[in-house]
Amino acid sequence: MTDSIVATPCLEITGPPAAPGSDAEAEPSAEQGTIQRMLRVDPAMREPDAEATLLLSLASAWMYSDLDTLEKAMSVYGDWDLARISVRNDALFVASDVCFIQSRCRRLLILCVKGTEPGNLFNWLTDASVASQRFCSLGHVHGGFARNVDVMWSIIDKHLAAALRGEHIRDVLPGTEISPRPDVASTPAAGRAPEAQGKLEALFITGHSLGGAMAALIAARLFTDSKYGEIRQRLRGVYTFGQPMIGDAGFAARAEELFGDRLFRFVYDNDIVARLPPLSTGYFVHFGRAHRSRGQGWTYEGKIAGQTRTFLVSAAVGIFAWVKEQLPIIRWVPVPFSWGDHSPANYVEASQLGTAQPAIFRFRIE
Repeated sequence: MTDSIVATPCLEITGPPAAPGSDAEAEPSAEQGTIQRMLRVDPAMREPDAEATLLLSLASAWMYSDLDTLEKAMSVYGDWDLARISVRNDALFVASDVCFIQSRCRRLLILCVKGTEPGNLFNWLTDASVASQRFCSLGHVHGGFARNVDVMWSIIDKHLAAALRGEHIRDVLPGTEISPRPDVASTPAAGRAPEAQGKLEALFITGHSLGGAMAALIAARLFTDSKYGEIRQRLRGVYTFGQPMIGDAGFAARAEELFGDRLFRFVYDNDIVARLPPLSTGYFVHFGRAHRSRGQGWTYEGKIAGQTRTFLVSAAVGIFAWVKEQLPIIRWVPVPFSWGDHSPANYVEASQLGTAQPAIFRFRIE
């Protein structure tokens, strides 16, 4: 049984901003409308919000770029402050990169985690470090994923606490890579009235690939420590794109009980990463609510995909799947999984089909 994500009408944002002093200035801008929409997302609905899905898929995709590019992509949908922190230790196979994206009104916070970079050997070694370790009281999880969350936890803790107090996340750690830069005016663009400022009301956690696995583990840690009760009340959803499996059956069952109704896993067609780690490395199980797209938007999928058997054979099939898509003469050959389907561009394009929002490469250049 399947049901599609229903997109509610969203504000058109392709037109120019209203001139100062016009009647339209009193109306909420489209960018403000996006933020207000996300503030109204009800976690009790147990369904992903279409506009939130698009914005979070876009943040996850542009997280692979530099901070300025990420800011330009996000600025189409509102006024934001960004603070980005990276920790890398090649000897420990640690390469962790998170960005806190806070609305200027300080009521909305997105915690976005960077995924595996195709050219980063140590990201791949992190993914390959599957030896399990105990995670809180939930069960055993992928050791490489868990270590990447562990090394960032004090940083995540400080930023979430600051957001709860209504502080600017860019001021939490001196020397953090922040956007906008201190020499850039932080006033709203012409024609956009400032929103009422306040403390954190809504938190979203997101990531693609390795970033999705870390996003789910971040949420798991929030739900196993009584210290984070206030944060849990504000968590609107964990949206992951092309996320691999992260834990054993015991972990998955316990995590499902705690926050499975707020974890939305998006899988594009035959994305191979959603079937990893392979069974040859141990038994891993997905949890949360899965949604799949075959190029026509997202549809709820009750059946959860299992693991591939071995990595080498699966990887070879995945590469062949990408090659056949480039060659029309063999495009008809069916394959069970594909590396090409893992591209973050696929996830953004599929998410865009559920809204009336503009194309993924639109930037605001001011």
